[in-house]
Order: sequence, then structure tokens, then C-alpha cells
Amino acid sequence: MDSRELEKRIRALELKRELRTGCTCRKEGMTFYHCLSELEAILSVGCVVHGIRYVAEVSWAPSSMPLAMEDRPLCSCRPSATREWLEGQRGPLTEEEQLQECLTWEQALSEDPQEIMQIDTLLKNYYKRFGRNK
Repeated sequence: MDSRELEKRIRALELKRELRTGCTCRKEGMTFYHCLSELEAILSVGCVVHGIRYVAEVSWAPSSMPLAMEDRPLCSCRPSATREWLEGQRGPLTEEEQLQECLTWEQALSEDPQEIMQIDTLLKNYYKRFGRNK
């Protein structure tokens, strides 16, 4: 057995153990957030196995996009017709709602440099705990 096969088998066993014991770390996939306060809340959720929950990849998403199912209670945004539609809670948007959505995206894309700096600092400190540079 070569080393790649062995590493693959070890990772599969580790994953199986973590799932059995309730690990909530996100070693793969993207974790989305809408604003700094949500990102802080998402990163502060613990893991029963590791204490601190590891989140591999993080990315901003507009408030009209739904967060991961387990992060939705942490969403502090006002209601969004688009988010409700994407979550399967309602039918398609009206023409007026679509226009409002375009305006919302334009506002969201005019980034606040102070918040960007705070997010960068938060992520840098978060990943430093895991010995990872971001």
C-alpha cells in the first residue's frame, strides 16, 4: 500500500470518528456570512470534539443569499424575498422585488473599508490558532 492510499484510509477513519462523536468542524466547503457580526458568531460556535470549531474557507455573501442551514439562526439581516425564495419558503420574485434586489446588491458592493479591515484581522487571528496563515 502506498502512502497516498494509507493517508486516504487514515483520513476516512478520522472523519468517521469525528462524525460519530459530533464534530462540527468544516474542513471542506465554503462557509458564507453577510456581515462582521455574523462572521464573529459563526466562528465562535464550538465543536464538542475540538473545543474550537475549525472552518476551512470563509466568504462574504450578499444578505439575499441564504447561509448554511446550521448558520441561519445566526443571520441578523432583515427579511429578504430572494433569500426566502432560495430557501424554498415562497414563490419567485415579482418584478418590483427583482428591481429592489438589484439595488440591494449595488449597496452591498460599496464596501466599508473599516469593516473589511476588521474582517481581515478577525480571520487572521482565527486561523493563527490553527497554525494556518490566511
